[in-house]
Amino acid sequence: MKIYSPWAQVDCSEPVVLNPRLDTLSGKTIGLYAHFKGHSPVMLQILSELLAERFPDTKFKAIQLKRDTKEAFNIPEFDAELKEWLKDVDGVITAYGDAGSCCMFHAYNTVYIEKLGKPAVMLCKEDLLGVGKKAATTRLCPHLRFVTTPIFDLTWVPELDEGVREGIIRPNLRNVLDNIVDGLCRPLTHEEKTPFVKDNSFADSFEVDSLENISDLFYANGWTTGLPINPPTEEAVKEMMRGTDLPADYVVAKIPPMMGKATVEKIAVNAVMAGCKPTYMPVLIAAVKAIVDPKIALEGWTCSVASWCPVITVSGKVAAQIGVGSGCASLSQYQKANAAISRAYAYIIQNISGVRPGTEDMAEVGHEGRMGITIADQPSDINPFVDPVHVDFGLDKDDSAVTMFWAQERYEGHGGNAPSCFKSMFRAAYGGWDRGCCYVMSPGFARNLIRSGYTTRKEILRYVQQYARHSAANVNFRWMHDNNHIPEGVLIPLTKDESAPLFWTTDHMMIVVSGSNYDATCINFAGGGEHGGPACVKIELPADWDELLKDYPVIQPEYHIY
Repeated sequence: MKIYSPWAQVDCSEPVVLNPRLDTLSGKTIGLYAHFKGHSPVMLQILSELLAERFPDTKFKAIQLKRDTKEAFNIPEFDAELKEWLKDVDGVITAYGDAGSCCMFHAYNTVYIEKLGKPAVMLCKEDLLGVGKKAATTRLCPHLRFVTTPIFDLTWVPELDEGVREGIIRPNLRNVLDNIVDGLCRPLTHEEKTPFVKDNSFADSFEVDSLENISDLFYANGWTTGLPINPPTEEAVKEMMRGTDLPADYVVAKIPPMMGKATVEKIAVNAVMAGCKPTYMPVLIAAVKAIVDPKIALEGWTCSVASWCPVITVSGKVAAQIGVGSGCASLSQYQKANAAISRAYAYIIQNISGVRPGTEDMAEVGHEGRMGITIADQPSDINPFVDPVHVDFGLDKDDSAVTMFWAQERYEGHGGNAPSCFKSMFRAAYGGWDRGCCYVMSPGFARNLIRSGYTTRKEILRYVQQYARHSAANVNFRWMHDNNHIPEGVLIPLTKDESAPLFWTTDHMMIVVSGSNYDATCINFAGGGEHGGPACVKIELPADWDELLKDYPVIQPEYHIY
């Protein structure tokens, strides 16, 4: 019988051919392209000094992209500056691939320089060469040239003092100088002149004689985490697509890093595998749209050493209609909708985004929430804040929506009045960036804040942002300044003797009301920050939604009394 692959197709029509190499660096103008971290231009400056010793008549020009996890062409003002900068540059050296997502985005931008007509070579750490090559391949440049160096990660070095510059950077760069010159000057091979075209056959449907070992087959292909799956047969996938009026081949998004095409059909395949109902499809489609929202720099989490946990909040009438739990133990995923939507989303990240352990996901130990968490914001008739959470993001009260947040930490606290509630909400580790937090608070916790005069979510978050403080001695000033991580409009303390906000802004903060009325609990999902949203997307329903709800009613378990 016919089985659908959950793996996404990718565009592969325009492979990037490397530009012809230089005959020599002598007399040329070499561009030095740095990423956002402060040590990158320092490394390139030292490199230019070393090259100048060998090629005294060579000129150098420098430029730095001061934005984290961004592709140059997506920043119009920098893109224009880059193109102007490249006009009188003969070749480019880019640095430095020194962390998972940093290396990935630096490779993206080095490929872009090749696409703009200049030969380039990229420096990266030895242990991240695979990450860089994979990133270049996803941008259809499989033969991008790299030079590796054993330099350790300089991100957290307190200062780039003389000892670091002369004792670490200069000797390591001197050791690879020949390789850098070779990368810019060695003539292209036949293979480099004729890059391969990606094979999309892994994404095709196929025939099987039996469904008996289908779960093991999918696991062996890297499409699941090994749990039993529902087979994505032609009939099952077709029925799943009843959850939307969009055509099967409609591309909802192209999800990085693989830039896999999240067609309606591919979303449906992964939903079938996870045990979803067709009524869950509108939620999954909205969640896929949210994953590529600019507020979520996806590879900043999924392709980094950081651990991560996607939190999917469903708000509005759709949540109750399809049975997304918002009552007792809502975070524990007892409800089918909660569990199946989370699992389907995890498969989408694995099979359409293309994130697998050790190749894209570089997390050292990972996260127990990797498979995701789906919850519902409590209905308006019992929610102490009355309006659903999506109203805070500009949608109408009567809409239904998905709000995505990518978390890293989890803290649990309680509060009987405003001071104790806020004390619980202040709990989060400082990370050197605008960390943000998704607060999942029980109705009782929310009511205790409201009774004390804090009647809106925005007002509560403003209080937390202003008064959750710590010693400025905890702030990594070099990270904030040198690595261009000062949020717009934020003033950084001048000395370590002052206090500093734990959260620099409220831009990456949200509140969801979910849980039972037993007491007053708040869970702090901190850590999403600049890469984590929130991103809110309206849920679009098919024309026959009411009929679909009748065909797939919510099942409420009847637990046995003992």
